[in-house]
Amino acid sequence: MARPTRQKNVVRKRSYPAARLARQQPTVPEPNRLLKVWRRVLERRLRTRLRAKVAVEIHDNTHTMLTFQRQRAMFRLRLHHMFLAAPDEVIQALADFVRMGDGEASTRLDRFIERNKAYIRRVSPEQMRKRIRLEPVGRHHDLGRIFDRLNERYFQSRISAAITYGPAPRVKGPRKSIKMGSYAADSKVIRIHPALDQPVVPRYFVEWIVFHEMLHHVYRARKGEDGRRCVHPPEFMEHERRFHDFKRAQAWEDENLDLLLRSRVEG
Repeated sequence: MARPTRQKNVVRKRSYPAARLARQQPTVPEPNRLLKVWRRVLERRLRTRLRAKVAVEIHDNTHTMLTFQRQRAMFRLRLHHMFLAAPDEVIQALADFVRMGDGEASTRLDRFIERNKAYIRRVSPEQMRKRIRLEPVGRHHDLGRIFDRLNERYFQSRISAAITYGPAPRVKGPRKSIKMGSYAADSKVIRIHPALDQPVVPRYFVEWIVFHEMLHHVYRARKGEDGRRCVHPPEFMEHERRFHDFKRAQAWEDENLDLLLRSRVEG
């Protein structure tokens, strides 16, 4: 007697061409395509508020979060990518700041940037300095030697910063003000205005300006009682008075500020 045979369930595999499989798989937008979409949305949001043509460029800078310029009937803005998904009140503040230089709008933008600083790419001071051309030796004053001596005398050589002359600014007509020094906390670089590199500018005055910027390395900017950013807290001002030629340097500035304003520096 023949035994009954058990039939097996056979699942036949179907073959699909590679092109058909590719069509069936969900497509994921490319990052660059998404960026273009978000950028166009941001341009449209600004355009409705500025009532003008707007061109936006998105960047990933670590220092300057926004810049803008007006070219005839168009506003051109360079913005950090944190602004792509900014709420309406921030976009309105951005429009007010671009159109009128509104001070309150500037404050709102500062607060937004402070709240979103986690999106700013972290770069070490050493990496940032590699991008900067350091030129501390001038024709008349060697900033490196001045910095080293002040660092040893007042700070026990604990100030780990670099120093350089800044670029010669392009100024048309007489200056109304002059920024003689600056300190960048992110790169820890002190920049001194090249107008100070003149034989008529005494060494003790250059030392005072360098000393002032070194103090910015010690005393960081903070918010005051009124909520505004304070770059010269009381302890900063008290420490500055310890400079050996403080009164003499101040007196020279009062008498010779016009000389510095009139000076023309070759680039």
